[in-house]
Amino acid sequence: MTTDYVLDETLTLLRSRRGLDAATVFLDKVKKSKSVRVFWIDEAMFEKTIDVFRRSDNRSWSFTDYGSFAMMKELSVTEAFTFDRHFEEAGLGAHP
Repeated sequence: MTTDYVLDETLTLLRSRRGLDAATVFLDKVKKSKSVRVFWIDEAMFEKTIDVFRRSDNRSWSFTDYGSFAMMKELSVTEAFTFDRHFEEAGLGAHP
């Protein structure tokens, strides 16, 4: 699982480092994948993310991080495939 926010960041990074073709190939693979599910940050989840964001004083975490953490909590997910150390800092399992 991933969120549309993480997908957004990944596509932006791929485009800037590898070009538009690499980003669109990745996007097509994600959209066709049966093993990757994209969860969308809707208005209710956005509000939950804002609540967590406002209560935290950790300035190195991005709003996308908070959205991921809120979504993971909502879905009872405790482990993440990530290279982002912020997940471990938030008390979640992070596995690159």
